[in-house]
Amino acid sequence: MPREFVILSAEPVTAVEVVTAAAAVDGGLGAGRLWQGGGIQIASEEGLVLAVLRSTQLEDAREARRGLGLPVTDPASPDRPTDRTTDGPATDRWWTEAYGPFDGPLTQALARRLADDVQGTLVTTGDDR
Repeated sequence: MPREFVILSAEPVTAVEVVTAAAAVDGGLGAGRLWQGGGIQIASEEGLVLAVLRSTQLEDAREARRGLGLPVTDPASPDRPTDRTTDGPATDRWWTEAYGPFDGPLTQALARRLADDVQGTLVTTGDDR
């Protein structure tokens, strides 16, 4: 069963950012294109670590956040957290999906590193054992 991730970010996630995050997590990981450029997969000698699909621009970031169970705050609101610039609909303009093995030891680490590198919000969807 795969583990599913969504990264909400101000800009689309690029292949360069995916490869850079992978190298930071484990220098032995390799990269390859998916679906004629529709994504990139990161793999170890044991197999898939994370497949990251091409980012999609959001029409309504508030609805995307609601659908993922994230708080929705007005960017001008005094209740908006100031320690993280991406915690608001104004900056969550891009949706990036990623998939990896549920129990893959590097999968969660790579997804977290990628989200941090792009200053995005990482959400793990589905069954979160």
